[in-house]
Amino acid sequence: MPVYLLDAHGRVLFTNDAVEESFGWPASTLSGGNVDVLSLFPEPFRSGLLARVREEGTIEEESERLMPDGILRPVRSRWHALQPPIGSAVILGIDEDLSERRLREQELQQARKLAKIGVLSEGIAHELRNPISYALSAAQLLDDARLPDDVRAQCIQTIATGLRKAGLIVENLLSLGKPKTQIERKTVDLDTAITEAEDAAAAHPSYRRVDITRSIPDADALVFGNHDMIVQVFHNIIINALNELTDGGSIEIRVRRQKDGTRVTISDSGPGVSEEQMRHLFDPFYTASASGTGTGLGLTLSYYIMKEHGGSIEVESRPGSGATFILSFPADPTTS
Repeated sequence: MPVYLLDAHGRVLFTNDAVEESFGWPASTLSGGNVDVLSLFPEPFRSGLLARVREEGTIEEESERLMPDGILRPVRSRWHALQPPIGSAVILGIDEDLSERRLREQELQQARKLAKIGVLSEGIAHELRNPISYALSAAQLLDDARLPDDVRAQCIQTIATGLRKAGLIVENLLSLGKPKTQIERKTVDLDTAITEAEDAAAAHPSYRRVDITRSIPDADALVFGNHDMIVQVFHNIIINALNELTDGGSIEIRVRRQKDGTRVTISDSGPGVSEEQMRHLFDPFYTASASGTGTGLGLTLSYYIMKEHGGSIEVESRPGSGATFILSFPADPTTS
């Protein structure tokens, strides 16, 4: 490690070979020079070094060293006031060159970015594949001239639904990237939104094995927001539950009007969520699905959609006892 000895006035008495090896400054260039004028030590570090060492006794911080070619190298610097009698050498400085560590950190960050891009691409592909596949399959059926009119009409409806779903996913991804984007808002009937979300989840392999019940009051099941985005939140949570209920089970949806808004709970009889999973449940690219079918995007999108609507999403769960997602919507300003 680079080592320096200074006298009480800040003049360099000694530097070891590591100073030249690390920073390119030979001892002959530094010896006798004052620390507050040597280019090796950049401002404001050099001008305040002596005063700080005298006041604090020992200082340790990250700093930089300027090489003769103008390149700055990061260091962790330690300076200590030696107690007499030590002759005229009263300040000891030691630098730890952080250049290699910084390079490794940058490489690690880049690798993580690339990994996230890969996971994001996989997640987007997964989210879009199903609705596009349904639309493509229906479009292929339309080529058969023998297709009955009612089946043809159903195929056209499937194509429209699939493309609409794919467009909604893209819009929500854009909203995730730009959460402040203006969105169209109006009064949303939660009963209708939940029905649409269930219909969109009907193609899931577990859907017919799961008993889905709902408890919604006849009146006041209204919130203010973007209809399609609220449908997407319900759809994401239902799909999240269906991913875990591969052998069947139940999902219960309850809507309750409160003084400050509307509360929706979606409970499932799945395996539940551990404390460690709970801490990362809404993180991008994280999936707690034991079935391996989750993408780690649905709950993240739901979190940002609820935040965009001035609401919140929380989870209550413990392993083996299912999970309950709690959606809190603020009061509809059009009804107050």
